[in-house]
Amino acid sequence: MGEKILIMNEGKNQCPKCGSAQFITDPNQYDVLEFNNGVFDIIRSESTADEFKIFCGECFTEIDQDTSVDENQIILKTDG
Repeated sequence: MGEKILIMNEGKNQCPKCGSAQFITDPNQYDVLEFNNGVFDIIRSESTADEFKIFCGECFTEIDQDTSVDENQIILKTDG
């Protein structure tokens, strides 16, 4: 498992590297959509894997999900 790193920033709910507050999962997840009244509505999201990775939506740095939850702030995962 990779070494964990915490970089302090003003918002503990933001990526410590770039400050983004949006996060994405790896491509093992997809949305099920319905087309209603001229627009696509997301009905639910499904995963093709039991586990998934979370990345910053802007700089794409991997987030250490377990440590982030334990410490109640975003923690980046690094190789180590």
